[in-house]
Formats: sequence, C-alpha cells, structure tokens
Amino acid sequence: VIGRSALQNPYGAFRKLAPGKPWYLVGLMGVAAAFMILAFYTTVAGWTLEYIYQSVSGGIRGKDGGQLGEMFSQFRDASWRPVLWFFIFMGLTSGIIISGVKKGIEKSTVLLMPILFVILVVLGIRSLTLPGSIEGIRFLFRPDFSKIDSGAILAALGQVFFSMSIGMGTLITYASYFPKSDNLLSTSFSVAITDTLVAILAGIVIFPAVFSFHIEPGYGPGLVFVTLPGIFQQMAGGTFFATLFFLLLALAALTSTISVLE
Repeated sequence: VIGRSALQNPYGAFRKLAPGKPWYLVGLMGVAAAFMILAFYTTVAGWTLEYIYQSVSGGIRGKDGGQLGEMFSQFRDASWRPVLWFFIFMGLTSGIIISGVKKGIEKSTVLLMPILFVILVVLGIRSLTLPGSIEGIRFLFRPDFSKIDSGAILAALGQVFFSMSIGMGTLITYASYFPKSDNLLSTSFSVAITDTLVAILAGIVIFPAVFSFHIEPGYGPGLVFVTLPGIFQQMAGGTFFATLFFLLLALAALTSTISVLE
C-alpha cells in the first residue's frame, strides 16, 4: 500500500506520505537492511556457482562426507575463488538491474521462475522415488507438537520475514511499479501461497533423500554443500541431479538478489 500510494522507493515513500515527520528513517533502515543482506547473500550465492562447476567437472564425484566437508572448508577459506564467484554473481544481478524494470527484472523473472519451478518438481519426483523416502515425508508433514514452543514460533516468523522480504523495503520498491488496476489483496495472497508452495516442494526435494540414505537432517551450509552432494553421489544419475540442484539454488538466489539490489 505504501509503495503504490507514493510510487517511490522506501526513503522517498515515507517522506512523501509523512512530510516533516521522522518516518523517512524507517525507509532508510529498510535500505540499510537490504544492503547488509545483499552483502552476504551474494557471497553465499557465489558458492552455488562453484558447486555447479564442481558438479559438471566431476569435482565432487567419489568423495565421502569427510572429503566433501574438507573440500567445502578449503573452498570457503580460499583467498580468491569465493571472491571471483561473488563478482560474477554480482555482475549477473547488476546486469539485469541495469536493463531496467521491464526488460531486466520482469523479463528475467518471467523466464527464471518457471525454470526454477520445473527443476523443483523434477528433483522432488526423483527424491520421492528413492527407497525409504516415505520416512522423510513423515518427518516433514507429521508434526511433533511437543517441539512447538516460543523459539519455534520465533524461528518461523524469522523465516517468513526473510523469505517474503518484509521490513526491508523490497515490497515498497516493487509495489511502486504496480499499476492502479492491480488488486493488492489478491496479489498478497498469491505471493504468500506461492512462497509456501515452493517451500513445501523444497522440503520434498531434501528430506526424503536425507532419510533414504539415513543421514541426520541438519541445516545451513553443511546440509547444502556437504550432506546433499554426498547423497547425490550415492544415487543413480547423481552428477546430473547435483548439477540440477545447484542450478536451482543459483536461480533462486538470483531472483532474490535482483529484488534486494533494486
């Protein structure tokens, strides 16, 4: 509502809607948050490009969990490769932004989102066909209510705020491009439903595979860059699916960094 009413970025929107009031500081905080998030997001996104390269070149083939963990640590602590991938990813993001809203952001998103969705579905089907995958589905969809406490609720809210870019100015910026004919309520519902659907699909990709190979479900970089490559090595067509998975991550990260930089 703020973005479409003011038709400006977060800083300008608050200045326009509340002239002479300090609300513009909230807009500045949103921009600052986006800047800080972009700093580490593009770094981690660059790691996905390294792992696409390693998957295609056979760099992760035949390695066990310990070797994959050592490989990730050596890469992450290297002096130049993470920096190189960071600049490449930042260059891709900047190139799309420079092209403008319609030719850059809109065109790239219309292309990337369906590709991302198709890859998720393909990986989800492969994960479900693994022996013992039903245990992962049970883990994902059968709630343990004893684990739901204030910490779990806070973690869920944090995930929602991060995933939906709430409180950092991105929604204000994007909404400033909305035509007056757009229904903001139905758009909000469609965004929330789509975000949840993609999250569920991601869970279907990961947890059946993790349980199929009897690996403790972790989280963070260890799961993505150590555990999952180890799983791919143990399944038929592992190199192909590893490449597909890291391509999926790279595309998902790129659609995010585009919005954060804008």
